[in-house]
Amino acid sequence: MLLNTFEYVKPGSLTEVLVVLDELRGKKTQVLAGGTDLIPSLRARTKAADYVVDLAAAGLDQVIFEKDQVRIGALVTFAALCHHQEIQAKLPVIVDAAGKIGAVQTRVLATIGGNLCEGVPSNDSAPPMLVLDAKFRLQAKGKERLVAVENFFVGPRRTLLEPGEIMTEILIPLRAEFHASFLRFGRRKALTLAVASAAAGLAVSDSGQIVQARVALGAVAPTPVRARKAEQILHGAKITPGLLAEAAAMAATEISPISDLRGSADYRRKISAVLVRRTLENALGQATGVRQ
Repeated sequence: MLLNTFEYVKPGSLTEVLVVLDELRGKKTQVLAGGTDLIPSLRARTKAADYVVDLAAAGLDQVIFEKDQVRIGALVTFAALCHHQEIQAKLPVIVDAAGKIGAVQTRVLATIGGNLCEGVPSNDSAPPMLVLDAKFRLQAKGKERLVAVENFFVGPRRTLLEPGEIMTEILIPLRAEFHASFLRFGRRKALTLAVASAAAGLAVSDSGQIVQARVALGAVAPTPVRARKAEQILHGAKITPGLLAEAAAMAATEISPISDLRGSADYRRKISAVLVRRTLENALGQATGVRQ
């Protein structure tokens, strides 16, 4: 299906982008990042636009490591994340997720900011952001705010973004002692939406006590979610053979999956428990240097 006619605008800087978006408030305006979601949606008429504002010249494609955090520009592509050496070394859970999004050609174009802003419940990049305690910088003309990832998603394909506002960067704290893993399960190994996905992160003391735990799931609720009861089971606990399985079973009770063509609600609960246990095992293996 051919695209409907729209006016294409490519501002020359972030400041110009915010001015243009402010001027276009109240009009049918779409923001173009990588275009891998937007263009198919415009073709399918599930989104409409009189104006498409291209962010390519806004300077949002940098990865900057600082002493205690990394700042990832919203227009950094998944391919760039997969090949970034410092991301690979310090935040491999991001690479775990980025490498599973779409095809190789898609990852060259698709951006992490665009992916997150779609607000899709099966979004693969969201669970790692939840376990890493990421914050999103949102900007509009004359306005800027930092939003915690767990507050950003408010419903299926709905986020906190307001008219005229865009995500400009993702801020992630760097904690050498914290290790995280991501897994997804789909009907095929690639090129399919997740039936369920999970990310888990752990920090473990020298005595074998879990001093920090994060568990998050995707595709099993209206938004990506934290499994806080599972985290409570883990936090402060000594590692035992049954601990991770107990936490995984609890996580499966904290979700609200639906039944659809990809799987039933019951199937999603069972898969979620498996994914949480395996991501916890992977994270524990990284933290202790012992393969689980």
